[in-house]
Amino acid sequence: MVRGSRWRQPGKWLVILVCLGSVGCESSQHEPTVIAARRGPRVSQQDNPSSDPNQPQTGEAASAQGGATDVPSRLEVPAESHADRSTEIFSQIPDPWEMVRTLEQERDAELALIDQRPLTEEERRIERASVIADYDRLIRETTDKLDPLAHEKRVELSLADAIHKALRHNYFLQFHAYHPAIEATRIVEAEAQFDAVFFTRFQIDKEDRPTASELQSGQTNVRTWDVGVRKLLSTGAQVSVSYNVTRSDIDLMFITLNPSYLNNLVFEIRQPLLRGFGLDFNRAQIELHKIDRQIQMERFRSEIRETIFNVEQAYWQLYQARRRLAVEARLLSNLETILEWLTLRKEAGYDVYGVQLNQTRSRIEQEQTVYIQRVRDVRNAEDQLKALLNDPDLNLALDQEIIPVDAPLLEPLAIDQVGELAAALAHRSELHEARHLIEQTRLAIGVSKNQALPRLDVLFRYLVSGLGGSWGSAWSQMVDRDFDQYVIALDFEWPIGNRGPEAAVRRARLQQAQAIAGHRAQIENILREVKQAIRDLQTSYDQIGPALRAAQASQEQLRATRARMERLDPPSLQVELDAHQALAASRNGLLQVLTSYNVALVNLERVKGTLLEYNNIAIRGEGETHRQVPYRAETR
Repeated sequence: MVRGSRWRQPGKWLVILVCLGSVGCESSQHEPTVIAARRGPRVSQQDNPSSDPNQPQTGEAASAQGGATDVPSRLEVPAESHADRSTEIFSQIPDPWEMVRTLEQERDAELALIDQRPLTEEERRIERASVIADYDRLIRETTDKLDPLAHEKRVELSLADAIHKALRHNYFLQFHAYHPAIEATRIVEAEAQFDAVFFTRFQIDKEDRPTASELQSGQTNVRTWDVGVRKLLSTGAQVSVSYNVTRSDIDLMFITLNPSYLNNLVFEIRQPLLRGFGLDFNRAQIELHKIDRQIQMERFRSEIRETIFNVEQAYWQLYQARRRLAVEARLLSNLETILEWLTLRKEAGYDVYGVQLNQTRSRIEQEQTVYIQRVRDVRNAEDQLKALLNDPDLNLALDQEIIPVDAPLLEPLAIDQVGELAAALAHRSELHEARHLIEQTRLAIGVSKNQALPRLDVLFRYLVSGLGGSWGSAWSQMVDRDFDQYVIALDFEWPIGNRGPEAAVRRARLQQAQAIAGHRAQIENILREVKQAIRDLQTSYDQIGPALRAAQASQEQLRATRARMERLDPPSLQVELDAHQALAASRNGLLQVLTSYNVALVNLERVKGTLLEYNNIAIRGEGETHRQVPYRAETR
């Protein structure tokens, strides 16, 4: 899916029916194709907080929508401009480093309201001075509470940069990048069994022993040298050509050639006719290791997908943690301002009771514990993101503050459930792996059935010999083929009962049935995950509007409560304290649904198996079967 766009495809039900109908059939050798998808543009909140994320795409993204692809992407629902709503949302939940600007904007809005009220110049001056003083105190106290976020170094990090750093440096991905390369070495190792083998042997056999007869030799000196080449053919035949020379020196008076040289040239082929015969059997190990490499590649893709999801989730969790701290710091500052105001009134002799001070102090202490937790949450979120990136420039041992600069997405999306399900069935690595396992069991059945056959081998050997008093004369005799020998033999062997091989065949068939059942279970699980992810996405987006209106209503309630109060008796104080906490809770709720929506967007791509295409990520060397170096994922 490409962020911010969708192009619909016909025939999605047909794709699903074909995928479901393929369960139990021969497995697919399909390698996922990485399409040239484009991740939707992200807008920095700091650079352009009021930009409209729903403007139609142009250029490359628009042209991509016209192309054919099996990865569904989303077309924005026609709706009114969300610029005003996004501005309001980000003003409700600013980043700590934007808190001063946000409070100044609220102060200016309050001053504008005062200017619109029918007041005398003196009343307007007093009201404006009071508002300015209150906001100056609020800005000062809030910024003081945000000082724990300050580090020796500030790092502004976009989501695209975070993903890029994780792809380059994540240790977990580096670990899994070796698995496909390791399996590639096993492919070469299996293919090497068909390589020609050169062999040679030299032997000296010298013997000196007592004898009781002149017909027995007492001293012998035999030297033998063998050299040749042998090769296994893909049909299972063993072919060899060898040359042998033997020099014999024996102390027998009856031997006419002493020393004697015997030369032999041997051509031999042994071809299995039943067990061990055939291309499928003899190349089975190569095909099995190729499938193992494909399985490891799918697992590597899955690990990349999970790592990207974890990085995006950690990024938005840090985004949320920082703004929750800002909300809590603002709430705590407001409560402390109320306590300070009550204390001054009590010291001046006004109608302030101890119960009001204790009530306010109790609220402050409660929020202080929450504030401490919020500071911890920011630290944990920073460390979690650093641990996923493993970037040397963002070391866990360094004192650094990470500032997410990307604004979350707010636009509504049209969801084609049939298209999403079809994309998941076509791209999930778990399904590809399950199909590869079915293919492996099919090959295993063929191997076990071959091994259950009787052994019937045919042997053909042709030997040319030469014998002489010197090596040259023996060689000439061998070349002239004065003496030759033919051997044709049949070897037959069959275990009585054949129980072991038959048990292996049954085991292979059971493993195939098990793999097919696992494939079906994966399909059901993936369909459930996709439908649940779609519901989570729709629910999260539907919650944004109510959460924003709740925060706005809480803010208006607080403004109205403070405007109509002439004195803070205990009930009125309770109402104002509750209004402050309700506003903070509403803002936290808005932040939660906004974060959940953006995480749900990524989660939908994760459960569909299209998160790499969504982020425009390709695996270098994915199609190279014999690549024996670690693979690497990178953005295009």
